[in-house]
Amino acid sequence: MVLSRQPDSALASPHVRPAGGLAARADRPLVTASVAAVAGTLFVLVRLLVAAKGDISRFVMAGRDFVNPASAPKGLYVFPGSGYDGQFYYRLALDPVDLAKTAFGITVDAGFRLQRIGMSALAWLASGGQHQAVPEALVAVNLAALVALAWLGALIASDAGRHAAWGLLVAGYWGFLFSIGRDLPEVLASCFLVGGLVALRRARPVLAGLVLSCAVLTLETTLDVVIAVGVVALVQILRRTRRPGRQDLAWVMPGLAFAGWQVTGLAMTGALPMRADTGDNLGVPAVNMVGAAVHYLTSISSASSLLWLAEFFVLAIVTLFAAWSLPRSRVPAWEKAAWVLASLVALSLSRGVWYGHATFRGFEDVYLLSAIVLVGSRHRLWLPAALVAVAWAVTFAHHVVDL
Repeated sequence: MVLSRQPDSALASPHVRPAGGLAARADRPLVTASVAAVAGTLFVLVRLLVAAKGDISRFVMAGRDFVNPASAPKGLYVFPGSGYDGQFYYRLALDPVDLAKTAFGITVDAGFRLQRIGMSALAWLASGGQHQAVPEALVAVNLAALVALAWLGALIASDAGRHAAWGLLVAGYWGFLFSIGRDLPEVLASCFLVGGLVALRRARPVLAGLVLSCAVLTLETTLDVVIAVGVVALVQILRRTRRPGRQDLAWVMPGLAFAGWQVTGLAMTGALPMRADTGDNLGVPAVNMVGAAVHYLTSISSASSLLWLAEFFVLAIVTLFAAWSLPRSRVPAWEKAAWVLASLVALSLSRGVWYGHATFRGFEDVYLLSAIVLVGSRHRLWLPAALVAVAWAVTFAHHVVDL
């Protein structure tokens, strides 16, 4: 499939756009982005007032196991215990070019954190290098990414001939609330990922390469999309349907960016960041998924088990609907290939990921690509949309009262 400025999904659309009235006036990406801005800001404000007790540095979830309160920047709230992953993104946001294991009173637990530099670098820029402003900058970066993701989702919906509001299905992953509430990079990485896909649809390979480079430097799991784009491109070249050219920058650039940062990490720390993970991330497909489902079904009387099972049900429905729609969905070949690869990765994730209570953090790629496939299909989407809305509302209520 050769890239063109007119996306395939916009051709012969079966969907009827509103001709007038309020629905027509709301059929704009800016309106969709505004809805996401209101919802995201409301979540942050309520969580700040209720769960964080007015202290936005609590979003960092710094813990004494890794943070020395006496040496840490002034104003950072430090919890007893190990804290959570946001403390490491906070640490790198204080100085993204300082890759020392311990700095500013904060010790990075594992070298693989260093490869996820994108969010920290942007927060450092947003804070103007002022340490006191980093907690606010991290939240602001995540909110901006959520708004941009909704805007990009609206563009994808418009490509498919749907109302722009369907872009909220793309941006509406309930796991993003967990990430925003704990200063984690999934929302930003997803924004870059979808931005790269939109640029590809519009035959802008250099822009796609730049944006996807930002994605892989924010969260390495987004490499599944880059790999899919590369595989489709190589198949086209081998079949002689096109020659190598400028369009290949869309996948070559992020590959080089990822490799370059790995080499930088090796030079500065003596170890490749990607080899410093604390455990295996992948296993035999479906084994851990089935084990987790059985585990939570046997303890279904607990609220946490019910929440996990409900979230799993919604994610499964969205993914299965996408699988059913995939052959006929009018999305580019590389997006279909990316969905297949992301689904395989999700099925193969480790026991620690499947058994976790992080609102399915780590499954955002398969959700995003499933939503894009669904939006590009001819099917009515009210059932998956309603389930996602309920999951989002429940997660909202849960995480504004619980850090």
